[in-house]
Amino acid sequence: MRLKNEIEYAFRILLYLTKNGEDRIVSSNEISEKEDIPHLFSLRILKKLEKADLVVIFKGARGGYRLKRDGREITLKDAIESIEGKICLKDCMESPESCALRGGNCGIHRVMKSIEDDFVKRLEAVNFRDLADGKY
Repeated sequence: MRLKNEIEYAFRILLYLTKNGEDRIVSSNEISEKEDIPHLFSLRILKKLEKADLVVIFKGARGGYRLKRDGREITLKDAIESIEGKICLKDCMESPESCALRGGNCGIHRVMKSIEDDFVKRLEAVNFRDLADGKY
């Protein structure tokens, strides 16, 4: 399994806005240039981040982007889910009835659910303010 570039870019955009955009509006050009993200790709990601209530878009000549909430309230999980939707390692984790063998009642399902829960908890424990402050 590998995280898509789009998720990495979402991480970088949110980290940049945490460091530089909590008290000012940042242009998409600035974000793209400073984070080395293709401009059109960054616009698409910023739109997804807005839809997920992580950033605010300001329109107009002096428009741009700013975090909607404090960086302490935005986690790696939030960033991933803004791009991919709910984190789910396997279909049967979210919908046990989709399990072809045992309706989600097997050792593989139970251990994978435990791994998924641990993974999500770890992602929820890391916020962008702590990342910006170098705590990791």
